[in-house]
Amino acid sequence: MKNTWTRRIALFLALLTAASFPACGKTEPQTEETVSETETLLEETTDTTPETVAGPAVKDLDGYTLRYAACNGFSKYLNTTEQKGEAVNDALFNADAKVMEDFNCSLELVLLDDFPNITVAVEKAVQGGEDAYDLSYNNDNQTVANALKGYFLDIRSCPEFNFDAPWWTKTADSFTVNNHMYFASNYLTYSPLYLAMILCYNKDLAKDYNIEIPYDEIFAGNWYMEDLIAMVQDTTLDVNGDGDITLGEDQYGFISNALGLVNFQVSLGGTVLTQDEEGYLMLDVDKDRLQTILESFEKLMEFGVDTIDDGKWDYGVSYFREGQGLFNYSQITQITKTVKESEFTMGTLPVPKMDELQEEYITGAFDAYWGIPTTAYANRDTIATILEAKAHQCYYNVLPVSFETALQVRFADSPEDAKTFEIIRDTMLVDIGYAFNEQNGGLADIIRIFSRSESGSLSSFIERVSKSAEGGITRINDTYRELAARG
Repeated sequence: MKNTWTRRIALFLALLTAASFPACGKTEPQTEETVSETETLLEETTDTTPETVAGPAVKDLDGYTLRYAACNGFSKYLNTTEQKGEAVNDALFNADAKVMEDFNCSLELVLLDDFPNITVAVEKAVQGGEDAYDLSYNNDNQTVANALKGYFLDIRSCPEFNFDAPWWTKTADSFTVNNHMYFASNYLTYSPLYLAMILCYNKDLAKDYNIEIPYDEIFAGNWYMEDLIAMVQDTTLDVNGDGDITLGEDQYGFISNALGLVNFQVSLGGTVLTQDEEGYLMLDVDKDRLQTILESFEKLMEFGVDTIDDGKWDYGVSYFREGQGLFNYSQITQITKTVKESEFTMGTLPVPKMDELQEEYITGAFDAYWGIPTTAYANRDTIATILEAKAHQCYYNVLPVSFETALQVRFADSPEDAKTFEIIRDTMLVDIGYAFNEQNGGLADIIRIFSRSESGSLSSFIERVSKSAEGGITRINDTYRELAARG
């Protein structure tokens, strides 16, 4: 098997050193008796119910109507107007009904065809001084572009938001620059659970290879990249016997694509932005650390495959569904679409830590970002109250249902799966390096770009990034200073 990852990483590490910048699927039918036994086991072995944190105090908002601007692809995560007999839809319907009842308000979806339309609509409204929307819920890069143009309010300035509450993930800190945050990603919707990345494994293949998942060590925080690499060793299989390992025909230890590996990099602590003493962004490329991460990828990909060139953009889920991979790193929404048709039992795990130097698990995630248009300033407190109440309801009443439906487990395949969900749920992080990737020269996307590049383009890429990234970060900081001074 020709391993292009090994060739590319070897060259990339040499160039980097010289660079100047420092259960889904098959499930046995469950009777009432077996479900009862499982629920009893879960109660005895794990507590999957987080400690309840109170939402905002109930108040009468005098019938205020909160207006969402969202596109067809994202609106289902944010709003529904009727019960349909579908678990997640109805949970969202009931959660919204509770918010509207408690706060005497209503929720109105302003549906636009696609995310460029939202970007343009918000821009026109703000530039024209029109109070047309209370919330823009949009594509990540599009939201960031509007934020940097000054079209959104500072979310950190709203006292109604409790950033210590569990519905505000680590992303809230990641997206904060000098105590200001102009766009957000949190559990206002259940979209993070679908748009986040997740590490899945084929339990049937693991059993065939006599691989035992070290759950005790995982829950103790001692699950590392070297453990994952050890599991995938010698798990490639020439199924068709032609002497080569071929995508779509044979079996791999690990399947993903380069887009997904952007967040694998994040999960291993490979972020490229940090904050200075004032809280402003600064480039922080730890050359040695990034080299360690890339070397670990080299070892992992000796038994893995990057499906970036297959044209499917499904993170390799279609191959995983057919039993052609032990592990799959993919977006949860792809799992829900594809793996439900498989004939094996699936398990989920957090992405391991890089090594002992990484203190906590990180679940790198994509998401749709939201912002509050500046033209809604007069109703800022009311809007924040409703959004916080909605996030509270989503976290406690929609997320559990959406997880069970998304991965088609009821926490019933094993109590361990339930506990790994807690880790995944509570360690979600949308990296600000990725959020500002278009402004920082693509440095946060270096794994993805590297995996898609031929050897001749790597040197020029690194040289370009080393010069452009600092300028991009400076421009972002200048923008935040201007926005803060504007108030």
